[in-house]
Amino acid sequence: MIASKRLLPSTAITLAVLLAALLSACGFQLRGSIALPPALNVTLLEVKDPWQGIAAALREELESSGARVTARASDATAVLTLTDERSKRRVLSVGSRGKASEYELFEGVTFSLRDSEGQELLKPQKLSLTRDLVFDQTRLLGKESEREELQEQMHRSLARQIITRIRTRLQAHEPATP
Repeated sequence: MIASKRLLPSTAITLAVLLAALLSACGFQLRGSIALPPALNVTLLEVKDPWQGIAAALREELESSGARVTARASDATAVLTLTDERSKRRVLSVGSRGKASEYELFEGVTFSLRDSEGQELLKPQKLSLTRDLVFDQTRLLGKESEREELQEQMHRSLARQIITRIRTRLQAHEPATP
């Protein structure tokens, strides 16, 4: 019995090492910053409210990737315009007492990109996400907090998708380097 207790820590260490090796072999890596094209080095965000919603998440993603977000058009290397930012919630199902028990959350945005001279680099494109949220009236505060967190995750995901689309589009039109 004592010998089996001594084997447990070494077995756990072996399993942890094996798991780490398997994760690295499959290409898993922690999400870090996104490699930005040079056009986004100094970006002007044109949006109604740059401190809320998708715009705030986009600002955070750009800054964490090394870009500087500016408020002056004269400093900008690119102008990223967000239009038609939408946030909706609709009832998917109703419980036996007539109260909503499941919602669908929707986040959407249209964006475009111009260079500092006003030349269109990326035509207006639409992105959207939907997520389902099970709602329990007896846990109102917890579920409201869960909804807010889910919306923040959706904002971050859309911001990353915007940057990825821009990066892909700009890389496709860059001349190949020798």
